[in-house]
Amino acid sequence: MKNIALTQKIEFTSKRTTREKLLAYLSAEAKKAGCSQFNIPFNRQELADYLSVERSAMSAELSKLRNDGLLNFNKNQFELL
Repeated sequence: MKNIALTQKIEFTSKRTTREKLLAYLSAEAKKAGCSQFNIPFNRQELADYLSVERSAMSAELSKLRNDGLLNFNKNQFELL
């Protein structure tokens, strides 16, 4: 199980842009939940650390994704559209 989690983290952090990292992670969480609505186990700083991105850049990208109509979120609750 730990190997799977480590492999996934490497997959997420190997993406080039913050947007790609976020979409890869959130898509995996939705798949794991079996639903487009899901909760993540991180606050914003923890998620930024997990994805190896700056929190401010990640928050800006989350807002762009919402404005682009790709997702909705409130705190750690997300919905992929």
